[in-house]
Amino acid sequence: MKLGISLPFYRPDRTAPTSQDIQRRAHAVEQAGFDGIFIGESIGRATVARPDVLHWLVAAAAATERVELGTAILEMPLRYPVEFAQRLMTTYALTGGRFVAGVGAGSTRADFDAVGVPYDERFRLFNEGLPVVKRLLNGETVGTANLHPWPNVRGRPPLLIGSWESGAWVKRAAREYDGWMGSGLTSFNAMRQGITRFRDAGGSRAMVMTVGVNLKAPREPQPDDQRPYRLYCPPDEAADRLARIASLGYDWVCLTSIDHTEADITDEDLAAIRSLVPVHS
Repeated sequence: MKLGISLPFYRPDRTAPTSQDIQRRAHAVEQAGFDGIFIGESIGRATVARPDVLHWLVAAAAATERVELGTAILEMPLRYPVEFAQRLMTTYALTGGRFVAGVGAGSTRADFDAVGVPYDERFRLFNEGLPVVKRLLNGETVGTANLHPWPNVRGRPPLLIGSWESGAWVKRAAREYDGWMGSGLTSFNAMRQGITRFRDAGGSRAMVMTVGVNLKAPREPQPDDQRPYRLYCPPDEAADRLARIASLGYDWVCLTSIDHTEADITDEDLAAIRSLVPVHS
């Protein structure tokens, strides 16, 4: 099972990072042995500054060579499909083909209210818009739009669907797209249900995103039905919890710590977190 982690959105003094700050941290993540950097977005729900995550990932790409870079997730209904496809195509090119697009319908009303998109229309917009994005990335003409992808970018980036474990999109992720992103905001039982549905539908790549981590926290019980599933516990227990996810058959786990800075998760902390999962197991 591979291991990813998110990047900070702040300096320790709570000011905005520069691209050099992001590059330094991304390099440290790669040097620690992580397999990927995945970042989720929020727009209206946040009470503090949040970045355009594609900009963050492009900056990270400039300082790394190996790690996969992805979103977990982008709320596609908040954008027009043509503009959205162009941004994904461009990010894939600038990252040297290491970008993976995790996309979803969204589940937070505040983000939709902030942008002025009807929240109740999110599934219709996602259902209608995502096939358009896929066709445009493949170089097809949709209406009057054709993005004319570069030959080495055509058909990319991979599109992974972020959804809850019980929805129809789990099966569509398996059959029509490049994988499924489940959420650590659910329980262990929910993760088991989701990957069973995904594998039964023929899905190949399954990831668990947004698993909170704090190895300095006191041991917190984690019943199988408790939400969220997180690593708020000492390292030995955290390793056991990750091994349980691996036992379900997930290919990736991506960790996060809300509003953390480099002072909260140091380079030494990165090494300790990475050691929780055997390298390339």
